[in-house]
Amino acid sequence: MADRVPPAEVPWHALSVEEVLRRLDSSPAGLSASDAYARLQRFGPNALPARGGTTIWQLVLRQIASPLIYILLIAALISLLIGDPEDSYVILAVVLLNTLLGVTQEYRAERALAALRELTAPRARVLRDGREEEIPATEVVPGDLLLLRAGDRVPADARVIATRGLRVDESTLTGESVPVDKTTEPLPVDLPPPDRTNVVYTGTVVTYGHGRAVTFATGTASQLGRIAAQISAEPVSETPLQRRLGVFGTRLGWVALALAALLFAIGLLRQLPVRELVFVATAAAVSFVPEGLPAVLTVVLAVGVQRMARRNALIRRLPAVETLGSATVICSDKTGTLTRNEMVACALEVAGRRYRVTGVGHDPRGEFCLDGECIDPAECHPLRLLLLAGVLASEAQIVVTDGERRLVGDPTEVALLVAAQKGGIHLPEENHIRPILDEIPFSSEQGYMASLRREPDGGHRVYLKGAPERVLAMCHAQLREDGVRPLTEAARRHLTERLEAMAADGLRVLAVAYRDVPPEETALRRESLERLVLLGLVGLLDPPRPEAIEAIERARAAGIRSVMITGDHVATARAIARQMGILRPGDEVIDGRTLATLSDAELEARAPRIAVYARVQPEHKLRIVRALQRRGEIVAMTGDGVNDAPALRQADIGIAMGITGTEVAKGASDMVLADDNFATIVNAIEAGRNLYENIRRVVLYLLATNTGEILTHVTGLTFGWPLVLLPVQILWVNLVTDGLNTVAMAMEHGDPDVLRQPPRPPNAPVVDGRMVRRIVFVATFMTIGTLALFWGTWEGASGRVVRARSMAFCSLAFFQLWNVLNVRSGERSIFAVGWFTNPWLNVSLPAAAALQWAAVSTPFFQRWFDTTSLTAGEWLLILAVTSTVWIADEIRKGLVRAGVARGLAPRGLRRRPALR
Repeated sequence: MADRVPPAEVPWHALSVEEVLRRLDSSPAGLSASDAYARLQRFGPNALPARGGTTIWQLVLRQIASPLIYILLIAALISLLIGDPEDSYVILAVVLLNTLLGVTQEYRAERALAALRELTAPRARVLRDGREEEIPATEVVPGDLLLLRAGDRVPADARVIATRGLRVDESTLTGESVPVDKTTEPLPVDLPPPDRTNVVYTGTVVTYGHGRAVTFATGTASQLGRIAAQISAEPVSETPLQRRLGVFGTRLGWVALALAALLFAIGLLRQLPVRELVFVATAAAVSFVPEGLPAVLTVVLAVGVQRMARRNALIRRLPAVETLGSATVICSDKTGTLTRNEMVACALEVAGRRYRVTGVGHDPRGEFCLDGECIDPAECHPLRLLLLAGVLASEAQIVVTDGERRLVGDPTEVALLVAAQKGGIHLPEENHIRPILDEIPFSSEQGYMASLRREPDGGHRVYLKGAPERVLAMCHAQLREDGVRPLTEAARRHLTERLEAMAADGLRVLAVAYRDVPPEETALRRESLERLVLLGLVGLLDPPRPEAIEAIERARAAGIRSVMITGDHVATARAIARQMGILRPGDEVIDGRTLATLSDAELEARAPRIAVYARVQPEHKLRIVRALQRRGEIVAMTGDGVNDAPALRQADIGIAMGITGTEVAKGASDMVLADDNFATIVNAIEAGRNLYENIRRVVLYLLATNTGEILTHVTGLTFGWPLVLLPVQILWVNLVTDGLNTVAMAMEHGDPDVLRQPPRPPNAPVVDGRMVRRIVFVATFMTIGTLALFWGTWEGASGRVVRARSMAFCSLAFFQLWNVLNVRSGERSIFAVGWFTNPWLNVSLPAAAALQWAAVSTPFFQRWFDTTSLTAGEWLLILAVTSTVWIADEIRKGLVRAGVARGLAPRGLRRRPALR
C-alpha cells in the first residue's frame, strides 16, 4: 500500500503551530499546486473505504437467484433426462437471454448511480499558492491549509493554527452533543483524541465561527477512517417502492402457482400427457410473473435520477424520487431560491437623507443620487463612513484567479462591497490601512456581525452591521452632517417608519453602526458592542426569479402550495410574496415573534392559511414542518445552513442548496439543488411524478399481457382444444415482448399535463382498481383474438395444429406489441403522444416484431419452436385482429376524455381544482 500520510504516532496536538507547519513542510499560505499534486500521487485520495462495487458474477447470480428461474432450470433438467433435449436447450437459451438482459440493465443502473455519487461528492476550501480554492474533498492532502467556516464538514484530520470563535460538533466521534471550542495552543502529549481541542477531525461539523487548520491525516489514516476500516460495508437498502413491488411480486407468484395448478388440473381432465402439462404449467406460471420488474425498476430509478441531475436536481436518496410525486407543500427560503441571489444595494438612509444607488448586479459602475441629482460620496462624511463600515464588518472578498476578478461571500455582503466600490472604496486597500484585530462572525441567533479594526490614527474602532431592530437597540446616537447626535425617541420613530417603508417596497434592510474604543482593547467584548453610533440604513433588493414565478403557478395548478420562509422583515417578505404570487387574498403573514407565542395546536390550525413566515429563526422551520405534517401534508423543505439540518431531516423531502448550502445541510437532505432555484424543485416534482408513472406503465403492460397469456391457455384447455401454445413458445413470447419493451417504456418522457393532476397519496397502491379494470379490458381482447385465430385455423389435423399454433404464437406476441402503444398514455391518443417520440421504442418494437417473424419463418427457429411459415394473407389477418386491442383502447381513451368512461381512467385524471 502507498505511503498514505505522515506518521500517525506524531503528537500533532502537542506541537506548536510553527513546528506543525515545519514537519508537514507547509506554510500559512498553504501548499503550491505542484506540491499538492505530488502529495496526492504519494498519499492517494482522501477517501474512506468504499463499499465494493458489484461484480459481473454477482449480477449474474442475482438474476438467477429467483424461484421462477429455479423452476425453469428444473424443467430443463427433467426435459433432458426424459430424452427431449430440444426443449431443454430452448429453456436454457431463454434463461440465458433473460439473465443477460437483467445483467445489462443492472450494470447500467450501477453505472448511473455511481455517476450520481460523483455529482454529490463533498467539497473543501483550501489555500493553494496563497489563494482560496474550493476542491473535491478527495483531493485534500497532508499539509493542505483548510479554511473552516460555520456549516462546513471537516474533510480531514487537521491541527488548528488560527481560530475566531471556532466551534466544532464532534458528536459523530465522541457522542458528545455540545460543540467544542477550538484553540491553537499546544496541549499535553497524553491527552486522548476527544480532549485534543486544537485538532479537528474528519466528518465533524463546524457550528460557529471560522478558522484555519493544517491537514496531517487523510483517508484511512484519519480517526474516522480507522473506525470505517473496522466496520463491514452496510447492505444496500431497498426503497419503499422496491419493497412494495417485492411484496406485490410475491403475491403474484402465489397467484401464478394457483393458475398453473388450475391449468394442470384442467389438462388432466382433458387427458393430455402429464409431461407436456408440467412444461405448460411451468411456462405459464413463469410468464405470468414479471420477474424482470425489479431490474426494470432499478433502471427506471437510476435513469430518472440522472435526468433530474441534468435539470440541476441531485437526488441523494432514492426514496425521495417516490416522495416527490406526493408533495403537497413546498416550504422555500426566499433569498437565492425564489430570488436571483444577486443582492444590490439600491437605497440608503443616511443622516436623515435618502440616497438612491444606480447600477446592475455586481457591476461596480453606478452613481449615488440625492433628490434626482448625482453626488460624490467622498463629499458626504456620513455616507462614506456607512459604505466603509459595511465592507469592514464583512467577510466578502475580491478574489483574482488567472486574471479574472470574482466577488466571494454572502450575497448581502457582496452587495455592500459593490456599493463601496461605486463610492470609490477599495477593500484590499482599506484592509491594509485598517487591519483587523478581532471579529464576531454573523449568526442568525445574534443578528449581527462585528469587526474590530486599528485605525490609521492609532485608535481602535468597532464596525457593526445587522438586522435593524437588533442594531437600533444597541445604538444610543446617530451620525449626522453636523456630528454625532443623540438618538431620540422621535428619531427612532422616524427610522422605524423609513425601515417599514423600505421593507414595503420589497427591500431587505440592514443597519450599520460603529463605536470608537480605547486602543488597549484588542478583543471584542460585550461592552464594546453597547452604546453604538448609528450610521444609517441600507436597502437591498434581490429581484425575484422570473422562472420561479412561473414555477409557483405551475405548482399551484398541480395542487401544491408554496410557502415562503425568510429572515427578512415582514413588510419585505409580504411585498416579495405578492410579486411572486405566493401571497394571495385571504392568506396570512406572521413573523417569528408571533410564531413563538403560538402553541403547536394553534400553529397546526393556522398553518393552511399562512403563506409567509418572516423574521423566523432556523429552529422555527422544524415546528413549521411538523405542524404541516400533522395535517397530513407531504412537505418539501429547503435549507442551506447548519441549523436547517433538523428541519431538512424531518421534512418528507429535505432540499439543500448546492451553491450556498453548507455540507451539513447537504448531508441532511434528500435532494440538492445545483442552481439553488425554486423552479428546479417544481421541475423535479414533475420528473418524479413522470418517473412513478413510468413504473406504473411498465407494471400495467406486464400484467395486462401476462394475464392475456394465461387466460388464453386456461380457456383453450377448458374448451377441450389442443395446447394453444407450447411451453417454449410461451417463454419466447415472454422474452421478446417483455424483455425488449419494458426498458424502452421506462424511458418515456411522460405526460406534459402531469402537473395538472393532484399529488399522489404516498400510500397509494401501485396497482389500483382502475389499473385492474384496464388489465381485464386489454387481456379480454387478447384472449378472444388469439383463440379466434387459433380456432379459425385449426381443423383437427396435426399439420393444421402446427399452423394454428403458429398463428396463435404470432397473434399473442403482436397483441402485446400493439399494447405497448396503449400504455404510453392513460388518456391521450397515440396520435397526440406521437408515434416516434420515444426513440427507444422506435428500436425495440421493430426488433421484437422481427424476432417474432423469424421464430415462424426461418428453418432454424421452426425446428426449435415447432412452427411453420405463414402466408402474407395470414400475416395481414394477424395484424388486423391484433390491432383491435389498440383500436379499442383508443376508443376508451376518447370516451375518458369526453367524460363518459371515468371508471377506466388512470389515477389522477379526476382532477381537483388548482389551489386558489
